[in-house]
Amino acid sequence: MDSNVTDSVGDSLHQQFDHWYTFLVDDLSDKRIAHLPFLHSPLWPISVLSVYFLLVFYWVPNYMRDRKPYDLRKLMLAYNVFQVVVCYCLIRQLVRHGWTFRYLYTCELADYSESREAIGFLHAAYLNYCVKTAELVETVLFALRKKRSQISFLHVYHHVFTYLLAWIFAKYVGGSMLTYTIIVNSLVHMCMYSYYLLAVIPAYVPFSLNKLKRYITALQIIQLVSILVNILFAARSSCGVPRTHILLYMPYMVVLISMFVNFYLKTYSGITKALNVCYTDGGVQKKVH
Repeated sequence: MDSNVTDSVGDSLHQQFDHWYTFLVDDLSDKRIAHLPFLHSPLWPISVLSVYFLLVFYWVPNYMRDRKPYDLRKLMLAYNVFQVVVCYCLIRQLVRHGWTFRYLYTCELADYSESREAIGFLHAAYLNYCVKTAELVETVLFALRKKRSQISFLHVYHHVFTYLLAWIFAKYVGGSMLTYTIIVNSLVHMCMYSYYLLAVIPAYVPFSLNKLKRYITALQIIQLVSILVNILFAARSSCGVPRTHILLYMPYMVVLISMFVNFYLKTYSGITKALNVCYTDGGVQKKVH
């Protein structure tokens, strides 16, 4: 009898799990993403991030322990060019399918139809997710170059949660006024990766790149604040943008802004200037003259 009760409870829990999994993963998702790879199951982002953490904090450090840092300048050059081009493609994809500046403040809901404009926005959301997946490679490159100082909490936090939010957005939203994030992030990344591109080949740059660091960081902060403003507009009670995504997105953005502002103040205050340090994407490092 106890065995029957245990089996009954087990079957009930299994049915409840199946019900909630189907509801959360299938029923709530955008049905138009069925043909797009890597979006159906949450096991994909879980697997990707598991491999990411293992590579960055275990496999690569152990592999590099008795090896010299790799010279990856050619690879970094190609990667930075790729990022500039793909960010331009993201902006072009959204604008040519109807995106305008009003998406910053106007309550624009996701269009789940099969119209040309709606599918264009969906493909932009998916491309953005692919880009955020590729950005995880940056941390692995830091590890291969033994740039441990650049693998900061800010760097890892930013890349991991951006990747997860991009997966959620592509799977469940695929449009709306929240696409403002993709536009402004792509614009800033075009500037940022152009700077990183020049930093790989400083001998060919006729001016000092050090002076640009403060402005790149300030540009990132302005971007993040404008995204938070966009989220607040979307959070109005009169706007029907999915609340779940807003509730996930807003705390992440507040924490990220506080981190960037903290780094900016530490880096460009009198103390950090006296210590001769500067900000990079991975944190605070010694300036090289």
